[in-house]
Amino acid sequence: MANNSYLTKSKFTHCLDCPTKLYYASNDGYPSTMDDNDFLQSLAKGGIQVGELAKIYYPGGRDIETLDYDLSIEQTNEELAKENAVIYEAAIRYQNCFIRVDVLEKVGNRLNLIEVKSKSWSPDTEFFTKRNPTILSKWQKYLYDVAFQYWVMKKAFPEYRIEPYLMLIDKSQEATIDGLHQHFKVVDDHGRFKVKVKPGTTAGDLGEQILKPVHVAEEVLLILEGKGRDPQSELEAKGFDQWVDGLANHLQENKKYRVRVGEKCKNCEYRIDPKSLGHDEKSGFQECWSKAKQWKEKDFEKPHVFDIWNERSMQKKFLDKDVYHMEELIPGMLPANPNHLYTQTEWDNDERKTVQIMKQTGHHGEEEAVLAGLFHEMDQWKYPLHFIDFEAVLAAIPFHKGLKPYDFIPFQFSCHTMYEDGSVVHRADWIEETPGKLPSIPFIRKLKECLEGDEGTVFRYHNFENTVLNKMKELIQARQPDDEKGLIDFIDTLVKGGEREMVDQYEMIKKYYYSRIMGGSNSIKKVLPAMLTESPKLQEIYSQPYSGLYLKEKVFYKEDPETGLAISPYKLLNSVGYGIPDYEEGDKVIEQESISEGGSAMMAWSRLQFDDLDETARQAVLQSLYEYCELDTLAMVMIHQHWNYLKS
Repeated sequence: MANNSYLTKSKFTHCLDCPTKLYYASNDGYPSTMDDNDFLQSLAKGGIQVGELAKIYYPGGRDIETLDYDLSIEQTNEELAKENAVIYEAAIRYQNCFIRVDVLEKVGNRLNLIEVKSKSWSPDTEFFTKRNPTILSKWQKYLYDVAFQYWVMKKAFPEYRIEPYLMLIDKSQEATIDGLHQHFKVVDDHGRFKVKVKPGTTAGDLGEQILKPVHVAEEVLLILEGKGRDPQSELEAKGFDQWVDGLANHLQENKKYRVRVGEKCKNCEYRIDPKSLGHDEKSGFQECWSKAKQWKEKDFEKPHVFDIWNERSMQKKFLDKDVYHMEELIPGMLPANPNHLYTQTEWDNDERKTVQIMKQTGHHGEEEAVLAGLFHEMDQWKYPLHFIDFEAVLAAIPFHKGLKPYDFIPFQFSCHTMYEDGSVVHRADWIEETPGKLPSIPFIRKLKECLEGDEGTVFRYHNFENTVLNKMKELIQARQPDDEKGLIDFIDTLVKGGEREMVDQYEMIKKYYYSRIMGGSNSIKKVLPAMLTESPKLQEIYSQPYSGLYLKEKVFYKEDPETGLAISPYKLLNSVGYGIPDYEEGDKVIEQESISEGGSAMMAWSRLQFDDLDETARQAVLQSLYEYCELDTLAMVMIHQHWNYLKS
């Protein structure tokens, strides 16, 4: 049997919500939005290091490294012939199913199946819903993964007693040593990232255990009995044995499971913009909807009800009535009355959704919408205006003693300041550059130094900065530095309820502004190119080279010749190492060419914390981090400049 014809645990969990996805996952030419994202997020947060950490807690095992299926099974069976054994990546096959067990511990006639995840857990974590004994949706992917492995092992080795475990990050456990991460270095191995463990590392070197095995036999039994959740397909409803057999048979025959479209399709990873498809690439989403609804190409060009911003409650009702396009929403089905939307003081959420629907379907004019309430808000803001953005890492393996897994570590901020005459200065962009130094308290001190010289209004974009400041308040109170009171007082002025409470541009956009080019997103990475497309003022300013503290001679208004829309400035950032001699010979630090979003920034700074990185690579990464964060606050400035233009 060809290797790709086996039903593996990754393929099984991939199609938990939709069996049809098994076909797309097993055939070339179907790009997925998750192709890079899962790996990037895992790398950024230290998820790939957790697997190596687990091996330290189960020492002395044999690592089944070969990718050959038959050889890996042979090597696994050699170990299982021993009375006791520990096997990493143990290979087990039953009929058309094949699994690799992260850690398999054999103790006599007992096999401990240990699936390692970087998912956070604490001793009070519940896996079951409160109303009835089914698995909580956020845990289904992990527990069904273990259940599938248990099923394969039980079929392959009926003579053994099998005990299933999830090994999870204990978010209640503080790190008891500094530099825990230094034992698990992420390295580039011929274009692929892998973890290299510091030679000689033992569990005793790592302090208190932060990765804990959690026995999940009760949950697995519930799943195997078909009681873990409501079945998501006719195949699942037949029972676990028939479910697995059915999926395995579809995979072996390379046959697509019968298409059923619905709510689950909204976030399908195979829903790819046709314009972004390469040669010989296809959209799985389009294939499903073409089959189920006989849609043609023009049907996919129309705005879908899935794309209505923040719409959850009504979508099932729309689909139940066979309403799939925004243009099909008659007045009684709209979230709000479409009349008088532009004479409001501000929009509530339903009105904001209705504005989007009416604009995107051509029922209202194509021009951008702005409410006068925005200008009233602007009149309350006090100059100089400060636009701030933070970058932070939430690492699975804490970098510092006293921190818990996934604690916030803010490592960078940027601040642009606008004065009453319209002039703009990039006043600060700070990164903790010293490897191994906890940046949290110095971060707050530098931010305080930047903002305390006046009483100007401070802006953020969405909730992240507010959350970070509150987390830093807790850390400062716990560590009690000499300037504790001053730092706490400073934070209290900025967070919600403070006398200088930050203004959230995201909330301003929700309540007062809409451009049809934004579609159903209020992300700054969608809002910014929309405003650049709409705004003659921004086009005038940013068609000229911009220079700040780190961004030099950059033209940020460029038009896409195919669409006529502004290219996102984030796509115009320099690649890592740009302008730095000999960088190509240095360490490849991040998976992507440039640092243009938060995940790659987290990953890059995390890599800087290792003491083996050569200076050329270190400077290349720092330069890119500075440029990315500078653009984040410049983007906020651009938004305000456009609003000033509309107000004038």
